[in-house]
Amino acid sequence: MPEIKTGEIVETEWWPESVTVTEDTDISEISSTSFIPGSPVCATTFVAPRSGRVGVAVSAEMREESLGNRLFVSYEIYQGTSAAGTLVRSARSGFGVSTNGDAGGTSQFMTLGNMSMVENLIEGATHYIRTVHSVEGGALNDIGLRRLTVIPLA
Repeated sequence: MPEIKTGEIVETEWWPESVTVTEDTDISEISSTSFIPGSPVCATTFVAPRSGRVGVAVSAEMREESLGNRLFVSYEIYQGTSAAGTLVRSARSGFGVSTNGDAGGTSQFMTLGNMSMVENLIEGATHYIRTVHSVEGGALNDIGLRRLTVIPLA
């Protein structure tokens, strides 16, 4: 990344807008042990800043009804405007949020959130980001809300 010097005017294209997307449709009885996007998809596009680095905040309202079977919500990033583009960050449980696996039978939603940094994006390129979710095993885990925020970093 080129150094920004004191007094230098920062161009708008160096520092694109932050974006946030929220989807509050309930997804019930999740049983997939592979990451899937859900329906409707919680997704948006963003432009990578000059640094090629962004902060990604992912949060979700989650209810674990199946004892011992954690629920994961994470994200995927593709270069381009849809999931048809090149995958540049695959979903991992460590980059999202999860229930703890011992709250089976609870009727309460928990709101959980996490933030991570993504590096080595192509500056100025449009990227597509979406939430994905999975369970460790079993079924009956639910999502009440999914939210993504992408923040350009220097």
